[in-house]
Amino acid sequence: MADMMIGTSAYPTADKALLREAGIGWVRVGFPFPFADRLGGSLTQEYRRSRADAAKLSAAGLKVLGITPLPGIATKEPDAEGHLVGRWRDFFPAWCGALGSAQCLRAYEETCRWLAGDLRGIVPAWQIANELDIAEFAGPLNPRQACDLILAAARGLKGEDASLAVGHNPAGNPKAYYFFGHLYAQARGLLDYCGIDGYYGTWCSGGPEDWAGRIRELHDLTGRPVLVNEWGFSSVGGVMTAEEIASHLPVCQLGKWKYTWGPGHTPQGQARFVEAAFEAFCACREMLLGAFFYRWEDQDKCWQCGSPACPAETAWGLVDLHGRPKPAFGAFQEGVRRLVG
Repeated sequence: MADMMIGTSAYPTADKALLREAGIGWVRVGFPFPFADRLGGSLTQEYRRSRADAAKLSAAGLKVLGITPLPGIATKEPDAEGHLVGRWRDFFPAWCGALGSAQCLRAYEETCRWLAGDLRGIVPAWQIANELDIAEFAGPLNPRQACDLILAAARGLKGEDASLAVGHNPAGNPKAYYFFGHLYAQARGLLDYCGIDGYYGTWCSGGPEDWAGRIRELHDLTGRPVLVNEWGFSSVGGVMTAEEIASHLPVCQLGKWKYTWGPGHTPQGQARFVEAAFEAFCACREMLLGAFFYRWEDQDKCWQCGSPACPAETAWGLVDLHGRPKPAFGAFQEGVRRLVG
């Protein structure tokens, strides 16, 4: 883990040469449960596809940060009154048992052990699930159960291959402090980095300058190098009025952000944000393992609500829908040069 991990989330069809031109050497790849019917059973088509995508990235000279299977996800669907509300969908197969059960933990540990072996030489580092401190990704799991799942995955991964770099990535809400306090006291030899996600000025208050203090805090709390698994700034979207904020309706419903920063949610504002974030990363370089920008390309529709007009999940990219660099691309490229040379 000596080299700085500069990465992103990207479609398998992303322009590999352009990724490298931006200074990106790593790509996050999510892996679904590999087994359709039982532990060690027939492999799903979804897993075979993810494995092939990861192998192509590796063959192209990019390193892969694997994401272990997610418990599920909450998307937003309209209720009887037309308000968008979260609907949870389980991703774990039925043979695993109920989420949070001892059977489920055993199945997850052994599945992660198998993944580490099957992807040896392709995936050198792992992120365990995703943002298990928020309901959108934890679903019915409480923080203690989520920590148990993380530790089970880490035991499986490291038990198969001790050389792997392993960690997890809270979204950073107040529940995340339970994870930082609970996990690292038990995770001797299991968790190599402290991961964190953050979207200052978009999903939460603050700005890119806050990254320096955040990284120092987490390094002091956990004694681990910090990996920023997700960071970014949306390049589209207005800002809610005070009345809209008081309504507590989600971004997907209103089509506006609760927070903003600097020039606002524009392509130029995104570029300014990227420039300032790299200044913060440089200020705590010795504590930082790496940073993964979310994300490489803009999206044609919001994964939360399905609308192409929704700002929530559509305009985070360094390149647009056609793969053309946005203003933030140049700011990112220069930021990497300043951070790692």
